[in-house]
Order: sequence, then C-alpha cells, then structure tokens
Amino acid sequence: MKRWLTLFLCLILLTCTQQTPQVFRLHILANSDSQEDQAVKLKVRDAVIDALGEMDGAQDRAQAEAYITAHQAELIAVANQVLAENGFDYTASAEIGTFAFPEKTYNDVTFPAGDYRALRIRLGQAQGQNWWCVLFPPLCLVQPTQVEPDWQPEDGVEYQSWFSSLFGG
Repeated sequence: MKRWLTLFLCLILLTCTQQTPQVFRLHILANSDSQEDQAVKLKVRDAVIDALGEMDGAQDRAQAEAYITAHQAELIAVANQVLAENGFDYTASAEIGTFAFPEKTYNDVTFPAGDYRALRIRLGQAQGQNWWCVLFPPLCLVQPTQVEPDWQPEDGVEYQSWFSSLFGG
C-alpha cells in the first residue's frame, strides 16, 4: 500500500509541477540486435523486476538505490541464471550510476531527456537495443488490468488520466 501511495504522490508532483521527481531507473542493454538476444533481454528484465519485488517498501530514490546496491550481486546472478537457462554463453554485468536517457512517457507522465540515476545491466557485449523503465517510483512494476472480457494484446491499450477526468479533461 505504501508503494502505491508513493507512486500516487509522485504522479501528483509531476502533474502539478511538470518537474521530474527523484527517480531511479532500470536500463538493460542486449548483447546484440538479433531476435534471440532481444528476446532474452526481455526475459532478464522480467526476472530482475520480479526479484526486486517491492524493494523493501522504499519510500524515496535514496532508499530504492540503497536496496538495489545491497542486492546488486543477486540481481546479476538472476540475470546470469536466465541467460544460462536459455542457452547463452555470455554473462551479465551491472553498475549503478548516472546515465543519459531520452524522453520517455509512462501513461500520462513524461520524463524529460536527461541524466538519471540507474541500475544498468549489460548482457554480453551490450551492443544491442536497450530497454528501460522507472524502478522508483515503481512505474515498470505496474501491471495492466484487463477490463474488457474479449481484449487481446493486439488490440492495444488506451490510457486515461484520472487527473484529467477530475478537471473535465
């Protein structure tokens, strides 16, 4: 419940001030652009996000970063296990630092391009397309809810802003 309250407060901050709160991101770089390397990148992503869970209820970026720092070796082990289970002979490495990110929109929230604190996981040569999300507040941990009984993934997703509906938007 605390995680959702934190997310809610961060979204209010973004909506009202148009400023990015202190966030902590996840950045995964694939070995190459081959179909196989791109597919395993997403499997690593899912396993890492699952391993992070609720990050011990981190309430701010510093707590989230401290949790991830303390569990960094475990996260590398999770990534390496996924790679091995899928028959890849390369391994993962990780670093925590400040990295440049392009502009990214999550639902109705846009994070401007800029430098952000992040956990960067490199798979093999890390020469392929990358994937990123915001770990804190937990925007990449939010699971979609199916509200239409016959919905299929190819139908796409439509997002509606709760804030806009409040103000007649």
